Amino acid sequence: MPGFESVALAEMPVLYRVAKRMTLNATAAEDLVSQTLLKAASGWEGFDGRHARSWMIRIMHNVYSKEMSKLSSQSQQVPLEETTATTGNVWQDLDARLLSGSIVEELDRIPEEYRLAVTLCDMEELSYEEAAAAMDVPIGTVRSRLYRGRQMLRERLAGLVAESEECANA
Repeated sequence: MPGFESVALAEMPVLYRVAKRMTLNATAAEDLVSQTLLKAASGWEGFDGRHARSWMIRIMHNVYSKEMSKLSSQSQQVPLEETTATTGNVWQDLDARLLSGSIVEELDRIPEEYRLAVTLCDMEELSYEEAAAAMDVPIGTVRSRLYRGRQMLRERLAGLVAESEECANA
C-alpha cells in the first residue's frame, strides 16, 4: 500500500474541487481539505487501502456535516451575483452565461446532498459504489440523489434559456 503522503498529494486536487462544491467558498474549501487531511493522516494506519479517494471524501463529508451542525443557527449561504447583461442576441447571451460559469453557479444553487452526488459522479467521475462510500449512503440513495440533482440542474439551466429568450424579446 502506498504511503499517506503520496496518496494525499494525488487526491488533493479532487478533494479541493469537491470541498468547493460543498462549501461554495474557496477559503472554506481550503480549510475543509486541511481538516480532512489531518483526520485522514491520523486514521491512515487503520485504513484498508481500498478506494482512498472515497475514504477521504467520506472523511471530508463527515467533517463538513459536523461543522454545519455546529453552525446550524447561523446562515451559511453565500450570495451569488446575478448576471443579467445582454447583447440582444439570445444565443450569444446564453453562450456568454454558460461560458462564464453559469453551469457551476447553477450547480452551486441546488441543495448540498444533490450537489455532492452530481459533483462526485459527474464531475469527479466516481463510480456509484465509490460515491456511496464517500457519502456513507446506500448506492440506491446515490442514484436517487444523482437523478434528482441532474433534474434540478437541468431545470435551472432551462431557466437560463428562458431568461435569455425573454431578454432578447424585450
